[in-house]
Amino acid sequence: MFGIRATYHTTLEATPMQLVFQRDVILPIDYQPDWNKIQNNKRKRIELNNARENKSRIPHEYKEGDMILITRNKRSKHGEREKDGPYPIVQVNNNGTVRYDKGTYSDIINIRKCEPFQA
Repeated sequence: MFGIRATYHTTLEATPMQLVFQRDVILPIDYQPDWNKIQNNKRKRIELNNARENKSRIPHEYKEGDMILITRNKRSKHGEREKDGPYPIVQVNNNGTVRYDKGTYSDIINIRKCEPFQA
């Protein structure tokens, strides 16, 4: 437990104990956290992570009637993800999901787990 509280975090640029007790755990040194700097560091880290994640996203505006391929989580032996489909889009929601027709039923999926079908 002590090891976790005494570990330096790169986003915080301090240890959790320094932030709570406003002093160093091992050495008798006072520590004054700069909360604005910590908040800015966290915001920058979030923006970098979002940019990294969105870099692999295919920019596409989905419409009703478009055909999509569904990406399964399971990877094949050669590293390619297996895909099901194509399925037609029945409804486009404003929360980043689409409803598609799977034949006997319809299902909702996040747009990150599907890609446009190119015939």
